[in-house]
Amino acid sequence: MQLSSILHHLESLAPLAYAEDFDNVGLLTSHQNEITGIIVAHDALEEVIDEAIEKKCNLVVCFHPILFSGIKKITGKNYVEKAIIKAIKNDIAIYAIHTALDNHQKG
Repeated sequence: MQLSSILHHLESLAPLAYAEDFDNVGLLTSHQNEITGIIVAHDALEEVIDEAIEKKCNLVVCFHPILFSGIKKITGKNYVEKAIIKAIKNDIAIYAIHTALDNHQKG
């Protein structure tokens, strides 16, 4: 299945317009390939990215956005940078749903 189809489905369940202004929901890292598998997690930590690699999944749908505030460097010096680097190197898309889901009437 194409990433765009999955995004359409996720955004029909929890529209990005429902998210709080401070939040960073939606597609955080991307790729152009067909989705081979999906990992659902609370946070897209490095261990979750490792599991996605191991299970040959190239989409992580998480509740909290790993990229929340401005990031000026990606050098691998903290857990956020390490997870992002690993996801990008391994062609793994990360999608966060946080307050878009929270603010849904059934969220």
